[in-house]
Amino acid sequence: MGLSRAERETIGVAGTSSDQSVRGRAVATVLGTQGDDRQAARRLLAESYLRATAPSFHLIPRGDAMLPADRFERAYAVLAEGTDSFRDVSVDALVSVIESQPSALAPLRMICGLTLKELGVTARLATGTALSEAALRTLERETIPPAAGSTRAARRSDRIHAIAETVIAVLERRVLAVPQSAEEAFHSKLDKPDTLAAWTSVAQHAVEGVPYSELLYQRYVGGVWRQAQDAYSEVKGDAILELPLERLLIAEGVPHWRSRSGATGARETAQRYGIEPGPDFLVPAESPAVIIETKVVEDGGSARDKAARIQRLSEIASQRGLVICAVVDGKGWAERPNALADVIIATQGRTFSLSTLPSLLDVPEIRIWRGRAA
Repeated sequence: MGLSRAERETIGVAGTSSDQSVRGRAVATVLGTQGDDRQAARRLLAESYLRATAPSFHLIPRGDAMLPADRFERAYAVLAEGTDSFRDVSVDALVSVIESQPSALAPLRMICGLTLKELGVTARLATGTALSEAALRTLERETIPPAAGSTRAARRSDRIHAIAETVIAVLERRVLAVPQSAEEAFHSKLDKPDTLAAWTSVAQHAVEGVPYSELLYQRYVGGVWRQAQDAYSEVKGDAILELPLERLLIAEGVPHWRSRSGATGARETAQRYGIEPGPDFLVPAESPAVIIETKVVEDGGSARDKAARIQRLSEIASQRGLVICAVVDGKGWAERPNALADVIIATQGRTFSLSTLPSLLDVPEIRIWRGRAA
């Protein structure tokens, strides 16, 4: 039979409408279809909401998740000076550099082509020492060293020695060898001009400089841009959606609870409210009536996972008589429009993006709390 023109119009305007009744009617229209019409309606619904989303892959948050360029350059200068421009590299030399300038770990990792997590895994292979990603991150970002003679200082010294031994083992290719059975399909991260001959080629590039084509190729295969994506994945959601949402709720005097970042914060919220998984926001903080979940997604696989989480929260909300809203953004939803349609239907149309965030205040169950924060 196909969707009527009126039905298409109802669905098509929902994603950018500030009227919750319009959003709700669009979901009802979709649910009232069957077979091929249902699939067509879901696509239209997702397209409607996608018009309000925007990618965030081009954004590099400010903060300490990565060293700013000037601090990285200073760290590199200390590293180069402490190793005579990489002509005299030893465990003792690297330990001395990192002890005095912990941020030198960043350029060292880039020479090896390792993320923090990968360095931790490699340290276990090279030295038998367990170095967690969190411990390495803390050291790399350190600005004030622990007090001399303290337990923390002793642990720090052990870690630095393990790092120095690991870096040298990597450059000398004593660890992370490419299995012979895989050589036809893979080669090593070290098969790049500045590390082909271990420290000899590092020293050569340090003195002579890196041709621009090599720099571009490093970006092409992942390099600094992949590092940036990995380092900031933990803060993107907070900075892009959660912080603007919290500011909006505060500005409008809406009493609310916001979970702390990460898995620990979600667990705290789950324990406090008996809602698993713990949502990002609840309105109000006491005896909540509304759950709000925020999700920035830049790839299709994550879109499926985040949609499933919101659907699970929707089921819990229904069981407890709560209303659920979602705030989503990022290009990943465009890669999985079916996942976005699942979110929109699970929230009965109460799905918003950064560009439509003010419309969240017009959800009746939130509107009644405006101006009531203590």
